[in-house]
Amino acid sequence: MRQSRRAPPIINAPPFVTALALAIVAMHGLRLITGSALDPLFVDVGAVFPDRFWGWIGGSPIAGGYAPYGNTLDALIPLAGTALVHGSWSHVLMNTVMLIAVGKPVYAVIERIARSRLSINLAFLGLFVVSVVGGSVAHLLAHYPDGPPAIGASGGVSGLIAGALMIQNGLPVRLLDRNFLTTSAVFFVGNLILAFLGPSLFGSAIAWQAHIGGYIAGALLFRYLARNLGRAQFHA
Repeated sequence: MRQSRRAPPIINAPPFVTALALAIVAMHGLRLITGSALDPLFVDVGAVFPDRFWGWIGGSPIAGGYAPYGNTLDALIPLAGTALVHGSWSHVLMNTVMLIAVGKPVYAVIERIARSRLSINLAFLGLFVVSVVGGSVAHLLAHYPDGPPAIGASGGVSGLIAGALMIQNGLPVRLLDRNFLTTSAVFFVGNLILAFLGPSLFGSAIAWQAHIGGYIAGALLFRYLARNLGRAQFHA
């Protein structure tokens, strides 16, 4: 009997994690292909503008800034939509490679404690999106009442990094675990360093506040998911 030898997958990650990463890459490709035709749409949907947001909150435009968002939906969509917009191929590839690398162990833990494939995928997607939003909110708070716009999935990736670090010592995950607090401090200091070195290393400023916000949001939600999904499975 001949033994079957199947080639290993090109991307060794759960299909849902891979699909999410490829969707982000595809959106960047679409933006480049369409050029200026859809660029205003991508900017409106995916760029987090502090002056437009705070102008909308206050009901009046910021002096010298962009026009405020017209309604609640316009103001809130970019908080999550920013994950689909990147400035360059290096930007999008860096984020998606990290998404796959840290998303794989996080997805594996959710897979162990959730009851169905749908709940696993929704929990993972929710963790990513909430982390993106957490990063956007942190960027807005750090740039009140105005400041540079932010784009990219870095907040979501940072939230997954938090989850991956929390499970280094296994389950149950703990926010106040000494090792997690130590690695978190390293993450925060590293981002502060990036704030100063980013322009010279990458040619543009780094939205490091979004990384911190996404990390904190991801850690809090992952702790909640790990506790409550596991409890639901135990009682099922």
